[in-house]
Amino acid sequence: MERKYSIFALASALTILAGCSDDRFDYLGGKDNKGELEIGGLVTDITTKADEADGTYMLYVRDDNNSTVWSSSYSAIKEGTKISLLAGHYTLEARSTSSEVPDAKFSAPVYGVSEEFDIQAAQTTSLGTLTCTLLQSAVSVGYNDDFLAMVTGDGVASVEVTSGSPLDYALSYNNGSPKYDRRIGYFAVNGGENTTMTVTFKGGIEGKTQKMTTTITGIKPRDYHIVTFMKKVNQNGDVTIGIEIDGLVADVDLNNDFEGDEQGDGNDPNAPVGDGGISLVSTCSYDITQPIVVPTASGSFNLTMQAQVPNGTLKFTVDIASTNADFINSVNTVGGTTLDLINPSDAAMGIFDIVPFPHGSQLKGATSIDFDLSNAQTPLLGFVGIHTFKMNVTDQKGCRKSIDIVLVVE
Repeated sequence: MERKYSIFALASALTILAGCSDDRFDYLGGKDNKGELEIGGLVTDITTKADEADGTYMLYVRDDNNSTVWSSSYSAIKEGTKISLLAGHYTLEARSTSSEVPDAKFSAPVYGVSEEFDIQAAQTTSLGTLTCTLLQSAVSVGYNDDFLAMVTGDGVASVEVTSGSPLDYALSYNNGSPKYDRRIGYFAVNGGENTTMTVTFKGGIEGKTQKMTTTITGIKPRDYHIVTFMKKVNQNGDVTIGIEIDGLVADVDLNNDFEGDEQGDGNDPNAPVGDGGISLVSTCSYDITQPIVVPTASGSFNLTMQAQVPNGTLKFTVDIASTNADFINSVNTVGGTTLDLINPSDAAMGIFDIVPFPHGSQLKGATSIDFDLSNAQTPLLGFVGIHTFKMNVTDQKGCRKSIDIVLVVE
């Protein structure tokens, strides 16, 4: 929704741009070759959610040599004033601050307008009402819930439009409840139509320092870009990290996906040491640390266990491997070989008909999770071979542990 705020609304015949009502400015000499300037008013058109503009609006009149021949603040303007100029071509510039537009700054929108005009001898030139608009490109940064669930350490999203002048949007791990900088950054657009914005994230993701970056071109004044880092799961259950940038003028989906491990630059030096006491204990007669032979249909199969996560569960995934290609093909048709138990994709829901893992958002934060895989007996008997289920657990403090459960069908 657009909101217009009158900065200096005047009646139709009202003129401005001088120090008092009877002033006449004699620039460059030649009284017989001069005319006058008047405008009908000045308004600011706010098209983004912005904080109050800093400073006092300033007015400048510049000649063809870009020399300032007149300037004034609003506080010096009085009703009914005129400015007298030598006949020629000029530009009127209005800006919401006396300072130049900063390369990059949080919560510092600058509004302005530039209008060319001609002065003819002994005539009055009227510009009418002028509208000031945002001179910068605005950017905010966010994350979807699935991405935040992967966070295991502090991070920062960096946005850069002018080389050497980035803004950093901090993300705090906050003991497993991530918080991030929601301020709007404002960026000068100095490269014309070819202005490029570079977006980079670096931080703790699943116990490693991960880094991803992408760019978008065609940055323009008045654009409001919403940058969202997200976890994405495709129909095969494959997990990728994406950066989506939505513009106010035109939505921009970069479709740039980055595999976390491929973009990672090593282990996070700030990651916690140890496994946080994470364990998987048998609650049945089977020794789950050893391969378990699945009995034939005539034999009973009671396979239960419990995952114990003292610091609370942040992420729980299962990687599935098998010596039987048909089994892997079957798994791929229902979501793929990597399964996220807390945030399973719609495509992955079918895997629970084969192996009944507990799943759902209620697992997040749980300190114990019960597993009953007894009903896996019947579907598994159709696939002779060795089937390995690697349980990967990350707790709320970033501690990690992987435990294999091996089922054998003879």
